[in-house]
Amino acid sequence: MDPLLVIGGWPLPSQDGDNYRCWEEMLSVQADMISGRRVIESRGKVWKAAYASDYLPDDVLRPVLAVLRSGVPFLATVLPDNSDGTLVSTFLVESLTEPRVLAFDGSRPIWHGLAFTLREERPHGR
Repeated sequence: MDPLLVIGGWPLPSQDGDNYRCWEEMLSVQADMISGRRVIESRGKVWKAAYASDYLPDDVLRPVLAVLRSGVPFLATVLPDNSDGTLVSTFLVESLTEPRVLAFDGSRPIWHGLAFTLREERPHGR
């Protein structure tokens, strides 16, 4: 089986339990008018993916974290909840929980607690 999530060419290990989600959500913008009305403009559907890791080796974490912290859109491969196959699109980081050192394997750190949510950069449909 393909990895559930690939960021910038780096596959992330599958996690046990409920540490990966990928769903479709409506992207919309709210604006308050001078009259007091609130207007909601729907822009279309985007994919969102959430991932959390209990354990990541240093050689996996560092390149993935560099992509997540870059502040620019990047290619990612995700496995949506309504499909048997993965899809590739351009994503942005919506939230990021920084990892912590869990232990050391010799002189190399083992990381714990990385979590993030990605949002597709542009709507793919209505």
